[in-house]
Amino acid sequence: MPSSRSEFLGYLYDVILFELAERMNSGECYHVDMDSLAGCFEHIRIVYQDDDDDEQLLEYPSDRYIATHGLNTAEYIKDYILSLDDGSYAFFPYEVEVFDGDDDEYEDPYGHDYDEYRSVATNYGNDYIMLYGLYGHQVQEFLEWYAYEVPRQYHDEIAALIQGLRDDYWCDRGSGGTCETLPNGMRGATKFSCNHNDNKRDRAAQRQRENGDAERRRREQEEEEARQEAERREQERIRREERDRLAREQREQEAREKAVRERNDRITKYIKGLERSLMSSQNRDDEIESLREALQEELQEYYEDWDLEVHLFGSFASGLSSNTSDADFTLYYFDCDVTELASALRSFGYQDVTAIKNARVPIVSFYDPEHDVSCDINIDEPMGVINSKLINTYRKIDDRFPTLWFAIKHFAKRHDILSGSTGYLSSYALTMMLIVFLQDVTRPAILPRLQQQDSHRMLHRDVDGWDCSFDRNWSNYRTYMNDNTKSVGQLLVDFCYHYGYSFDYANQEVNPSLGRIKGRSYDPPARSRRDRRPKEWPICVLDPFIYNRNVAGNCHRRAVNEIQGCFQDVHDALMASDINRAFRR
Repeated sequence: MPSSRSEFLGYLYDVILFELAERMNSGECYHVDMDSLAGCFEHIRIVYQDDDDDEQLLEYPSDRYIATHGLNTAEYIKDYILSLDDGSYAFFPYEVEVFDGDDDEYEDPYGHDYDEYRSVATNYGNDYIMLYGLYGHQVQEFLEWYAYEVPRQYHDEIAALIQGLRDDYWCDRGSGGTCETLPNGMRGATKFSCNHNDNKRDRAAQRQRENGDAERRRREQEEEEARQEAERREQERIRREERDRLAREQREQEAREKAVRERNDRITKYIKGLERSLMSSQNRDDEIESLREALQEELQEYYEDWDLEVHLFGSFASGLSSNTSDADFTLYYFDCDVTELASALRSFGYQDVTAIKNARVPIVSFYDPEHDVSCDINIDEPMGVINSKLINTYRKIDDRFPTLWFAIKHFAKRHDILSGSTGYLSSYALTMMLIVFLQDVTRPAILPRLQQQDSHRMLHRDVDGWDCSFDRNWSNYRTYMNDNTKSVGQLLVDFCYHYGYSFDYANQEVNPSLGRIKGRSYDPPARSRRDRRPKEWPICVLDPFIYNRNVAGNCHRRAVNEIQGCFQDVHDALMASDINRAFRR
């Protein structure tokens, strides 16, 4: 027996109302008189009659109580129902109120017209309640409430009592549904039983867990999608910033390249104009060739016993002559000294004839008034002729070479570093530095290594034991200019950078024979016959044929510092587009 009779009766009362309301059509109104409802509880009281102690478990009033107070069972039930809050113990889907058959002022709180039912109840003369047939959702809500809110220990008791009412009192199975055998052996309405509602709660809990799992998975999925979306947005932001950065860098690079092109174009324009203004004309070259022919004819006539040849070398032979260049000659097959040669030249009418016997190579200097040119002539020095032919071959391969040469020679003069006789660079040394730069430093190379070609291409010749072979067919190398498209302006900047900042003057050499800038490979000779200490070579520019001869060997350390400083200053000025400062104009 339940521990709280009042609580139990309240739940039981709601279930009986549910049974009566569910078996009607949805929304239909029906009156239930109190005698009929009291009969249900009377039937239940009999079921709960305890044969052992004659205790009335539902605590109906004893006969004495009823006789004393003039109450019958229906009146007691009415009093009990009225004691419940709002006429319903807990959950019944709508308010239920008890009224008597004589009360014609009852107003249904839901606004229905119940005159017909009220008149029927009045004819019965009994107190009654009005029930409405439940809708499907009300049925489900009640059964959910029952499963969760009615204490579990009441379920089997209520299930057995309802089934008893269905079988023995209502005789129409109440609201319907299956029945089952309860653990105590009694038959009970399945939907009110403990086992059924345990299973319902378990299924609901499982659904809740599943729903919870599904909700958790949904949340996790949403969180993952949100994370992925955030990551996608972040990646897109990074990509956008990267695109912006690359675009910005591209614009900056294009701006720098444009500025470099404009700078190089200005330098190129200037030095090409400089070349045109400095280089000798074809007429001048023809004049010098005429002088050579006249000089050879005069000497041959003077020394009729000798089969003489006068050869041109130096700038007019190499193609790098300027308007102010001297003419350099050498006399082949002549067995006299420079003093006798000077006498002959005086007799021909040349002016300012001077024999210089004590030079490394003895020469005669003179002036030709007819062609307005200063000249030097030596005896039997073919190496100068071969050097000039080598330089001239390089000149013909790429037109940028002579343009660069005139620019470099010009600023070298302006910066006072072009003077071989006073310890600075000679024009010949500067030419070798430019040739090797165009062979080894520029990428791709602009000039080939003419002395390192296949033997079948070489014109072989030995002079005083030195191999003077090189490929003289310059037309084989014209394609070099197609591989490197740098302007002469950019090449001039690169040349000054290399010899201003990159070249190691103390440990490297300019080697034209190999066409490379490399580590020192030759030791300096002795300072003199008496002083056997090696000469100091603060810069090493080798001759292309006399491999161990440093053509910049007379440069002293202070001069080399000035030479390097000159290249640095010119480079910095060109980078700033300051042509005036670079060429000191």
